Amino acid sequence: MARILVVDDDGQTIEQIARLVANAGHAVEFLLESPYLLAKLDVSPPDLLLLDVNMPEIDGITLLKKILATPHLKEIPVIMITGETDESLIQECFQLGAVDFVNKPIRPLELISRIRIALETRAHIHAIQAQRNALQRSKSFTDAILNSMQEAICVIERDTCLILEANLVFLQQLNLPRHRVVGKRCHELLHDKRHACQGCEGPASSQCILSVTFESDESHTLCFSGRDAVGQPRHTQLSTLPILDATARTERVVCLERDVTQSQETENRLKHLAFHDPLTHLPNRQLFLDRLHQALAQGRRHAQMVAVMLFDLDHFKSINDTLGHAAGDQLLQEVAVRLRACVRESDTVARLGGDEFSAVLTNVTDGSQVRKVAKKMLKSLGRKFILQGSKLNVTSSIGVSLYPRDGDESADLIDKADKALYQAKNSGRDTVRFFSPWDMEEAP
Repeated sequence: MARILVVDDDGQTIEQIARLVANAGHAVEFLLESPYLLAKLDVSPPDLLLLDVNMPEIDGITLLKKILATPHLKEIPVIMITGETDESLIQECFQLGAVDFVNKPIRPLELISRIRIALETRAHIHAIQAQRNALQRSKSFTDAILNSMQEAICVIERDTCLILEANLVFLQQLNLPRHRVVGKRCHELLHDKRHACQGCEGPASSQCILSVTFESDESHTLCFSGRDAVGQPRHTQLSTLPILDATARTERVVCLERDVTQSQETENRLKHLAFHDPLTHLPNRQLFLDRLHQALAQGRRHAQMVAVMLFDLDHFKSINDTLGHAAGDQLLQEVAVRLRACVRESDTVARLGGDEFSAVLTNVTDGSQVRKVAKKMLKSLGRKFILQGSKLNVTSSIGVSLYPRDGDESADLIDKADKALYQAKNSGRDTVRFFSPWDMEEAP
C-alpha cells in the first residue's frame, strides 16, 4: 500500500481523488493550502504526490520547481493535475521532472492507471538503485534482476558511451545477440530507433537524454513517438538513472525504456471522446464553445467578423418515428459530412445534440459571405439522402448572428443566433435568417 498526498484547492476534486485512491488500496492524505506543502514534505514525504497546476496562492509549477531543487525531496514522483489542454504546459511539466499528468475533470480509470504506472516506475527505479552495489558483486544476480523486467534496460558508461549491460528485452528489441550489443557505443546501435535521443552523432538540435543526465547527475524522463517496423504508431517513455561514484559524479547511467503505446492511444481516444460527438465525430458543445471563444479573440485582435450559425433538421422526429433510430443516426452522420464540406478548414462545424448543429465562421468580410455559405448548406442538405434503400428529402432551418454587429460575447451571439433560428422556422423552414433587423426580412 502506497501513501499518496493530494494537493488541490478544490475540495470536490480532493474528495473524488481520495475516494478513488482509497478504493485502489492506497492511503491518501490531502492539503488544500499550497504554501504548507514543502513543510509537510519535510516532515513526512509521501510515495507519490498529486499536485494541481492552478492554485491561488502558490501554483503547482512553482512548487514542482522547489521540490525538484530540494535534494531530499526531488525523488518524490509528482503527477500534475490540470484542467488545461495546453500542450506547452504539459511539456513544461515533463521537462521540469513531473512523471505524468492528469486532466480535469478527473476520469477514474485514467487516474488509477497513471497512479499505478507512476508507483510501478518508482518501484523499478528503487529496485535498480538497491542493486547498484550488487552489480559489482554478483553478475549473475544482476542478470536475473534485469531480465525479470518487462522494460528494455541497458547500462551505459559515461566517458566512452559504451553499453556495459543489457537485459533480454533490450536485446530482443534490437534483434541482436549479446556479444554484438555489450561493448558497443550506444549511438552505433540506437541511431535508427527513431526516437528523440539521436546519440553522439545525431542532429545538433536533437536532445540527448544521456548527455543531460551526465551533466546534471540527476534522473530524467523523455517521452517520444514514432513508428515501429511495420509503420504502426509507437509511444515510448525513456528514463535514466545516474549511478554515482564516490565523488557524487555520474559514472554510468541505467536507461529504462517503457512502451506506453497502449496507454497513450487510450489517452488519445479519451481526449477525442471528451471533445467530440461519438456519432458524427464533429466537435461537441464543449469544443464548439472553446472554438467560438478562440474565434472571437482572433476577431478582436485582427478586427475581423465572426459568424455563429445554429441550425437543426426540419421534422427530424418524424424520421426517427417512421424509419427508426438507426436510420436517424445514419442521417445525422451524412448531414455532418455534408455540412463539413461546405466550410473552410479554419471554420468549425459542431453537433450540439439531437438534430441541432452549429458552425463558427472566421475571417468573415460581410453578411453576404455568410449567406452564401448558408445557401450552400441548404442546397447540400437538399440533395436526396438514401437511408435503408429509401430516398429521403431533408430540409434545415438556419439562424445566424454576427460579431461584432450582434454582440461581442459567446453567450450573447448564441442566444441571438437561436432567436434567428426561431424566425427561420416560423418563416416556413428550409431557410436562413440573420438576427439583425435589417436582414430579418430578406429572402433566403
